[in-house]
Amino acid sequence: MHELGIATRIVEIVKQAAADNSADRVATVTVEIGRLSGVDSESLEFSFAALTKGTELEGARLIVEEERPRAKCRQCGGEYEVDLSDFRCRACGSSSFDVISGMDVYVKQVEVESGEEGRS
Repeated sequence: MHELGIATRIVEIVKQAAADNSADRVATVTVEIGRLSGVDSESLEFSFAALTKGTELEGARLIVEEERPRAKCRQCGGEYEVDLSDFRCRACGSSSFDVISGMDVYVKQVEVESGEEGRS
C-alpha cells in the first residue's frame, strides 16, 4: 500500500507549511493526483486521516483533485489529453508518444488558520 508512504510525505509537507506560516490549525489540504499515478484516492484519504489522528493536523480536510493525463506525440509533436482507453495521438493517430502529465501526486494548496491574525 504505497498510499501510506505518500500520505506520510503529504503530512510532512503540510506540517512544514504550517510551521513556516505560524499556523495554529490546518483547515484543508488539497492534493492533485494524476490518473496514471496508480494512487487510490480512498486509500490515501484513509491513510491521511489515520496519520493525523491525535496530531496538530487532526481534523484537517483532505481534498483530492484528479489531474487528467496529457501526452506529446513523437511523430507530429501535437499535445493532447489522453483517453485512457486509447492513447493514440488525436491529430495523426500515432501510438508513439511521451506522457507529459498525469503521473504525479503533489500538494497543491494548504489552508491554515492563525489565531493571532484571526484569518485563514
